[in-house]
Amino acid sequence: MTQGYLAVTILFGSIFLFVLAYNFPRIRGILTAIGFYMVITGIFASYSNWLPQTRGEVPPPAAKMEAGAVDAMPTDKLAEMGEAIIFGKVGGFAERGIGKGQCPLCHTFKKGDIGDRAPNLIGISKRAMERIKDPKYLKPDTVQVESFKGSGRATTAEEYIAESHVCPACYVVEGFGIKGTNDKDSPMPPIHKAPIALTIDEQIAVDTWLWYREGETPPSAKEMRAVYEKFIPEADRPKAEPAGATAAAAPAGPPIALASDKVEQIFAKMGCIACHQIPGIAASKFGMIGPLLLEGHNAPKRIASAEYQAQVKAGKAHAKTPKDYIMESIMNPNAFIVPAFTPKTNPTVSPMIQDFATKFTYGALENVADYLLAQNCDTAKKDGLNGPGQEPFSAVCK
Repeated sequence: MTQGYLAVTILFGSIFLFVLAYNFPRIRGILTAIGFYMVITGIFASYSNWLPQTRGEVPPPAAKMEAGAVDAMPTDKLAEMGEAIIFGKVGGFAERGIGKGQCPLCHTFKKGDIGDRAPNLIGISKRAMERIKDPKYLKPDTVQVESFKGSGRATTAEEYIAESHVCPACYVVEGFGIKGTNDKDSPMPPIHKAPIALTIDEQIAVDTWLWYREGETPPSAKEMRAVYEKFIPEADRPKAEPAGATAAAAPAGPPIALASDKVEQIFAKMGCIACHQIPGIAASKFGMIGPLLLEGHNAPKRIASAEYQAQVKAGKAHAKTPKDYIMESIMNPNAFIVPAFTPKTNPTVSPMIQDFATKFTYGALENVADYLLAQNCDTAKKDGLNGPGQEPFSAVCK
C-alpha cells in the first residue's frame, strides 16, 4: 500500500467511526476519540505524502577507467574529471566543495575572491606566462630552484602550472610564502606526493579544467603528460592505477569519518594532513597552514586565553574542557580562530573546512579528540615536527 492510499484509508476510516458513534450513543465517546485521532493521523499522512518524496539510493558504482585513458577523453569530460578532483564532484565549483586535490583549502577560484593562503587561480592559464618572465622567476633565490637536478625550469604556461604543482617552492608568489622565509619557501606540498598524491592522469585533468573553464583551449593530455614527466623523475611518478581501477571522475559521495575508522584514516579522509602537522601520523609532517596539533598542551591554554574567553562572553564559543574545545573547533571552526591564524580578509571566518559537522559521526569525533589530547610537546619533538611559521614548535613549547 502506498503512502497516498494509506492516508485516504485512514481518513475514510475516521469518517466511518464518526457514523458509528452517531448510531451507538453508549460508546459514542470512545468511537469519537478514536475517530478524532485517526483524522489527525490522516491529515499528517496526507501532508507528508504531498511533500516532494525522496529516496535514499546506494550511490552508483564509480566509473572504471584504465590508466592512461585520459589521453583519449574528450576535453569537456576531462575537464569534468578535473572539477571533481578539485571540488569533490562535477558541479562542485559552484558549491565550493573540496575534493581529493584539496585545492580550495587554500586557493580561491572566483573573480573578486581574495585568499590569505594562496593565489586566486582565476586567469592562471594566461597569468602563467607572466610568472615565468618575472625577474624573481628568472633568477630564483628560493629553497629549491629545480623540481629535481637537471629538470630545468618552466618555459611555457603549461610547464609553469605543472611545475607549481610538483615543485611549489621553485617559485613563490609574493606574499604567499611560509611566514619568516621571505617568500623563499612555499607552504604547499607537492601534490604528486603524500598527503595528496595525485597521479599524473589526475593532474592532467585538473590542469584541463583550469584552462577549459576560462574558455581557453588546453594543451592535449599527451602534451601535459610530457610536461609532468619533465618535472617528476620516473622514480617519483605516482603509480598509475591498474586496468579496471576506479576513476576519480566519479566519486561515490562525500567522505564520512566513522567511529570504526582508524585516526590515521580520518585525518587523511578529512584532509587534515594537508594543513596540520600531527604527531604520530606519518603523512602529517608537512602541513604549514594550520596550527601544530598538540592539544594535550595547547587546548587548556587556548580555553584559558583572553581571546577565547572573549568569544565565550560573546556567545560564540562554549567549551569548558580541552576535549570540548577540540570537538568544538572541528564542528564549529568559527567559534574561535587561533590568533596567529586569523585571516586578514575575513577575520571572523576560519579558513578551515566549514562542513565537518555533516562529515563526522560522533564516535569518529570522540576518537580524534582523544587522540589529539594525547599529543604534546614530547610527542612532537620525537617526530621532529617544527610547526608552521605563524606558530612554530619553538614558540609553542617554550
